[in-house]
Amino acid sequence: MVPEVIYVEDDAALAELLEYGLHAQGYRFLAYRNGREALRELLALDVRGTRPLLLLDVDLPALDGYSILDALERARPGTYRVVFTTVHGTEEEQLRGLEAGALDYLVKPISLRVALEKIKRWVGR
Repeated sequence: MVPEVIYVEDDAALAELLEYGLHAQGYRFLAYRNGREALRELLALDVRGTRPLLLLDVDLPALDGYSILDALERARPGTYRVVFTTVHGTEEEQLRGLEAGALDYLVKPISLRVALEKIKRWVGR
């Protein structure tokens, strides 16, 4: 299965909410809770010409989101469309994420309705 959406989120409550919403909307998705595990799997994942959306938390255990994006872009440039998620919603943090190559930046707490609408647009449904 090639996922349309992949999310990397260590907050269990938010991860469950995203899973519920993505499942309800019929998305093919994968989920990870740890930065190092996510990077290992994302580097090995066969996406065969697709560009899955990667919702990537900035503050993750073992490896932060910026390091994951940097490693992915070095090893597999352009493979994933990345949107950062984090509680750090300052202008500087959002600009840092966009300058690192992210498509967008979602500030927590995240509204599920808004997130799903944005995901629909990012995925191209």
